[in-house]
Parts: sequence; C-alpha cells; structure tokens
Amino acid sequence: MGIIGFMENEIFTALLQIVTFFNQPANDEHILAAANAPRDPNLLPIIVRVGLQPHVRVGELASQLGKTHSSTSRQLTKFEKQGLIQTEAAADDRRARTVILTATGQSLYDRITAVRAAKIHAVLANVSSDQQTVMLRSLQQIAELLARVN
Repeated sequence: MGIIGFMENEIFTALLQIVTFFNQPANDEHILAAANAPRDPNLLPIIVRVGLQPHVRVGELASQLGKTHSSTSRQLTKFEKQGLIQTEAAADDRRARTVILTATGQSLYDRITAVRAAKIHAVLANVSSDQQTVMLRSLQQIAELLARVN
C-alpha cells in the first residue's frame, strides 16, 4: 500500500472511530438520562436531526437514519403522540411530509444539546483553543467534501 493508500486508510479509520463513538447506544442512553428524557433508542437520533434540520422531509430523515420510510413514519407517529414533533405537508409537494419540533421537542433538543456540549467540552478540556479551531476546520472540510459525494 502506497503512502496515499495508507493516508486514506488512516483517515477512514479515524472517521469510523468517531462514527462508532457517536453510534454507541450507551452514549445515547447516558445523554438521554442526563437530559431527563425517555429511554427510547430511536429518540435521540430523530430529535437531534429534526432539531438541526427543521422541516426535514420524512424520506430524507429515513435515509439519514438508515431506516425504511415506513419504520421512520411509525417512530414519528409515536413521537408526535408524545408531543415532541409535528409533521406537516411540504410546502412544495403536498404529498410529502416535513417534520419540526414542538415547543416540548425543542426543550428536549436544547437539553440534549447542553448535555452533548458538556461531554464534548470535557473531552476537549486539555486541547488548546488553537488546536480546537484546527480540528473544527478540518472536520468542516471533511463534511463539505463528503456532502459533494452524495
């Protein structure tokens, strides 16, 4: 494997470690418990994505979650009944539905965000501000590059 292949593999490995960390159910359980939220393994990924992307279409949300449209719709119906989200017809296509947080859902999202921020703050406690800035720029660049692929 040449130097380029080695570097690509190292970047992929680092990204996989990050994704694995954030996808561990124990992390979600800890965040939900600290945010005083119901212990539902589907709750955090949906609330966070809808909080970051108000009016996301159900189909797009399903794609991001790696779930079927039907499965995602069932979860959304459950969270809608709990008063956390609201679905509505898309402005440009009445057949499509979009998802937004209710006031209760926004409050939950804010608590989750605060817990997550505290966790990241603790992880980065010994990293200088300059190093954090470099990390942020690198992660943003990777995100932009990956967005072009899809």
